[in-house]
Amino acid sequence: MPTLEWIGKAKASPLLGVHNHAAVYLLYNGILGDKRINGGNVLTGPVLGTQPAHDGPRVIHGEGSRLGRARLKRERITFKQIPYEIKVG
Repeated sequence: MPTLEWIGKAKASPLLGVHNHAAVYLLYNGILGDKRINGGNVLTGPVLGTQPAHDGPRVIHGEGSRLGRARLKRERITFKQIPYEIKVG
């Protein structure tokens, strides 16, 4: 089973690492310095512009995305929405 390759030293960054040549990001307010409820955990153009660069495909996990399908495709981004609550049982 492939493992996640960590990038650089452990530091506060939304870039978690690279898996199968795709960079994996997790957007959340604390790491992005935006404490508003609908702040930095939503993928917007400005938020995308502050993310660590990656030459290949990117998988970005967050609360929501304001980028259209065409832009996501052009930027080679697969967006995955994080659920607010997960219940088991």
